[in-house]
Amino acid sequence: MEPQSPTVEDQDQASYRPRPTGTLPQRVREHARTAPDRLAVRRGGGHLTYAELDARADRLARTLIKSGVRRGSVVGIHIERSIEWVVAMLATLRAGGVCLTLDPRSPVVRTLRALKVARPVVLLTDAPDHPTVGSTPALTVRLDGPSPADDESQVPFPELGEDDLAYAVHTSGSEGRPKIVLAQHRWLTVGAAGGALINGTNERDRGSWLGPAGAGIAINEVCGLLWMGAGIHIAEQDVLTSPSELRDWLVENRITQTFVITPVGEVLQGLEWPQDSELRLMTLGGDRLNRWGPPDLPFEVAVSYGSLEAFQVANSIHPWDRRCTPATATEELRRIPPPVGRPLPGVRVHVLEHDLEATPGGSIGQLWIESDSLSLGYMADPALTADRFRPNPFGPPGSRLYRSGDAGRFRADGILEHHGRIDGIVKVRGNRVELAEVEWVLGGHPGVEQVCVATARGQDGRTQLVACVVAEETGEQVTPIELRSYAAHRLQDFMVPVAYVLMDGLPLNTNHKIDRGALPPEDWERWRPARPYREPRDATEKALAAIYADLLGIEQVGSDDSFTELGGDSLLATRLRTAIESEFGVAVALKDVMESRALSGLAHRVAELKEKHGGAPELPPIVPRNRG
Repeated sequence: MEPQSPTVEDQDQASYRPRPTGTLPQRVREHARTAPDRLAVRRGGGHLTYAELDARADRLARTLIKSGVRRGSVVGIHIERSIEWVVAMLATLRAGGVCLTLDPRSPVVRTLRALKVARPVVLLTDAPDHPTVGSTPALTVRLDGPSPADDESQVPFPELGEDDLAYAVHTSGSEGRPKIVLAQHRWLTVGAAGGALINGTNERDRGSWLGPAGAGIAINEVCGLLWMGAGIHIAEQDVLTSPSELRDWLVENRITQTFVITPVGEVLQGLEWPQDSELRLMTLGGDRLNRWGPPDLPFEVAVSYGSLEAFQVANSIHPWDRRCTPATATEELRRIPPPVGRPLPGVRVHVLEHDLEATPGGSIGQLWIESDSLSLGYMADPALTADRFRPNPFGPPGSRLYRSGDAGRFRADGILEHHGRIDGIVKVRGNRVELAEVEWVLGGHPGVEQVCVATARGQDGRTQLVACVVAEETGEQVTPIELRSYAAHRLQDFMVPVAYVLMDGLPLNTNHKIDRGALPPEDWERWRPARPYREPRDATEKALAAIYADLLGIEQVGSDDSFTELGGDSLLATRLRTAIESEFGVAVALKDVMESRALSGLAHRVAELKEKHGGAPELPPIVPRNRG
């Protein structure tokens, strides 16, 4: 019998949820009144109770209003993941402002492009070298200075409703134009309340915040916990670079629920966990999950699927009694990749052809989302908004569908499978990247005539970006190492291609368009940005070169080559550290791995550590754990 997609009526039957009332600032105010001493947010030795968070947000909100923020004014939040970020976000919403979240770790030129479009009235920052908005800088408020004094006149706060704007989230955009997703309070409250309902969040939970401050997932992590009056625990950046250290941090801080990007989560679920861990739920998202975790983990592993434009769409633990997780998956299910679950309450997913006709039952098509928490669209880009948000032919007049750009299908049991991207947006290390933005940046190099960025699979199965370049006909040929340096100064690290293939011309199809299906060429690996080859000079350098080559899948590594320039990232660096410990018996800091300019420098550091410990192994031998 041919499998059939669940009908609209089927999805409606499982989609009812009570409509949340009020706004997030109102919810936090209520928690401060009913449970003033309950922990709201903690980072290291610093923390705020709900009463303290509410009071600090009030003071900053009054400062914002006195600085010119009115209902609908954009406020830039250029702050690292921190207690101050939570205060700034809440204060902006309370003042009636719109949160423009910006990642301080992003290249300044990328941040400036977003500021030029959004034109915030105020820029909140804790950095002395903050960006400015072109020639007319926004008023800057530094949160690392003295706290704003209470205003005895009690500046009144605006009365906000669900139709007021709440967020402007900067994400990857094409042709150098920033893509800024606009969302109302309805998007925030429905999404936060719905996520908390699915996760079973309550006021006793100790949730983690691990995602970047400028990413949309920060809203998901932080606001769902605040909505329920739970505690937010913020991890330090160095903890996030090692899955084993992150596991230890989750255990030591007695975290009960956590969200991690899929590539990290795949590693975490394969580690040994103490059976008395207080963690009850680990949710993975941001990329397709390629492997199941073991069935005997002491917590559930959920897969979440969503986007900024539609918040959360589907989850593998909904509904709980029919969840599809490592703990419940049969042997038959384990033969295929884990699915993303069933649409959440308030969400319908349509699997459609290009003409908006439904695909035959069980076949793959594009996922179109109908939700009670769709965003408004994109700031200053009505053409893109009209392309992605269409009138809904299946719903009441005035309702809309969001074209996700994702491919997927429904299984016979109503569970949704994700089958990757069908347009020019890809996921790299759990982050959404528009290939056009990377092409736009590389196309600005004076030595580049044409560029096409394609994807390839590394030997570990992860998606890699490969730039295929036609150079300008000048006297001096551009090199992969030069192109990589150019990209690294202008793009976030996950957007920097790992190889730069120099070509005489890009392949064309019969329509004289670039034939992206023919890229990258099979030999793309040899175009990694290697330095001129210098043979490793001693046993330590030779052993390190062999480890580099094995991890990166390349044939030859020289003394002057850099791990990061060759395509190494933080996840591969963790594996490199493990290999070094196994080979040399010493523990090298992740910072030394990531910041070493050349293999010879890291070899020198390894030799120093070996000499420091008198040639004896620094670490005890690894003994396999007896699971019997």
